[in-house]
Amino acid sequence: MRLKYTEVKDYRSQQLSEQRSCCALCGDMIIDDAVLDHDHRTGLIRQVLHRGCNSMLGKIENNMARNRMDIQRLSKWASNIVDYITKTHTDIVHPTYKEKTMGRGRGKGKKPPKR
Repeated sequence: MRLKYTEVKDYRSQQLSEQRSCCALCGDMIIDDAVLDHDHRTGLIRQVLHRGCNSMLGKIENNMARNRMDIQRLSKWASNIVDYITKTHTDIVHPTYKEKTMGRGRGKGKKPPKR
């Protein structure tokens, strides 16, 4: 069965109700940014997600082949990411890092703002 554009809103509301108003990925309550997620390879509808969760999922799925990532590698990556990004690795600062107290700066090759 193919959903019609005019049926998306009602179907999304029904699915969200079945999900108890929670995002299928993060589990947090969805207030006003619900999207009906679907598999871009098959077109099949999955569940309702926050717009941000759907966007992040799309970035991951759309770049898996480019990054040589199969499902097994993605599974390991996903289970390690929270620990990886929350711990301090070294005390050496990357050369492109700009501290917030330094201001935004113009950046490389950018024109100064108009006044």
